[in-house]
Amino acid sequence: MKKKLLIFISLLISLNLLSQPTVKVFAFEQENLPGTKAVGVTDENGNPVKRAAIKKDYFIYLSFNKTYNIVPVDVFIDGKPFRIQSAKIKKAPVYYVNKNIPSNAQRITLVPATANKIISLQVGEVAAGNVSSNVQKIIAKNDVVIGYLWKNKKYFTTVKEIKPLEPVANE
Repeated sequence: MKKKLLIFISLLISLNLLSQPTVKVFAFEQENLPGTKAVGVTDENGNPVKRAAIKKDYFIYLSFNKTYNIVPVDVFIDGKPFRIQSAKIKKAPVYYVNKNIPSNAQRITLVPATANKIISLQVGEVAAGNVSSNVQKIIAKNDVVIGYLWKNKKYFTTVKEIKPLEPVANE
């Protein structure tokens, strides 16, 4: 009986060592609306100045057990690969303050309070690169796909739908 119990416990431990770590992703996007352009303004060559395009800012956070050493390497948003930089967040919860109406600033919780390690991903420019057909299938079904390394193996975690934040209007 003891032998069977020992075998069962060792099997559970070995399965746990081979499994992928649990990584929770919090992903938000915010449109950054350009200000108005002045009428009749031209550049140094005499060409009319065009209004800047609407830009999107992304707020992406990974939360996982403190004992794990995870390194994010890829981010795909709406099917496009982006360059990323990661930074460790020292304190949770993580908030965003919406100051669109200065007299009524709203505090939005992006990452709830947790004892887990939190990493923030700063999304940069669109990157070039080839991906396998298996990864393409994952990208096609999700708004956000994050590739990360854990124990020298590459894993992916996904977000079906990215959560929108209220747009920011510039002057």
